[in-house]
Amino acid sequence: MNPEDIARYLATHPEFFDQYPHLLTDVRVTHPFDGRAISIAERQILNLREKISLLENRLAEFVRFGEENDATAQKMHVLALDLIAAKDLPALLAALYYHLRLQFSLPCTVARLWGGRYDGYDGLSECQPCEASVMDWVSTMQQPQCGAWLHPDVIVWLGGVETRSYAAIPLRGARDYGVLILASEEAGRFFPEMGTLYLERLGQLAAAALERLSILVEHVGQ
Repeated sequence: MNPEDIARYLATHPEFFDQYPHLLTDVRVTHPFDGRAISIAERQILNLREKISLLENRLAEFVRFGEENDATAQKMHVLALDLIAAKDLPALLAALYYHLRLQFSLPCTVARLWGGRYDGYDGLSECQPCEASVMDWVSTMQQPQCGAWLHPDVIVWLGGVETRSYAAIPLRGARDYGVLILASEEAGRFFPEMGTLYLERLGQLAAAALERLSILVEHVGQ
């Protein structure tokens, strides 16, 4: 019999060790860590302990992720309330930048708007004319884009601040309202493979608030 035959036999005859229980303690195998000889039963206990340790680590990781998601969801909720309460565009932008800076530790953020009526706000940098190449770039986004690359016409908006990773979030509702740029000094803060669920929700919240203001402006102008 070769080793494969023995393994196949034991796999198909689980009652074998019921008939010969002494083999569980008499047969000696190598300890997986220190090389000493131990019984099959002891080796099985070690295997179970290792599996339990892996499960405990995974459970701790799930708990940590859950706590982080709960904290992020709470921050997004508070941000949404302040965006809803904003009476005009400066107040909306102030609330957005405030929460991104203090709650999400993103001091370098900038928005540029082009898809709504913002009469009277020509002095805001966010409402200055935007390059067509940037608007075309944003219009092709199906979701936020993350990584070390940022559109060259957008980098100048950051005012020379040295940053290493970026998230570009389209502000899209009934139409494209603009784009929100998040920049970080940390190279690993934003990366192409990261999940974008909360970034998408951030863009949706900001776009909904901008859409509400545009409707208010249009209503007042009638």
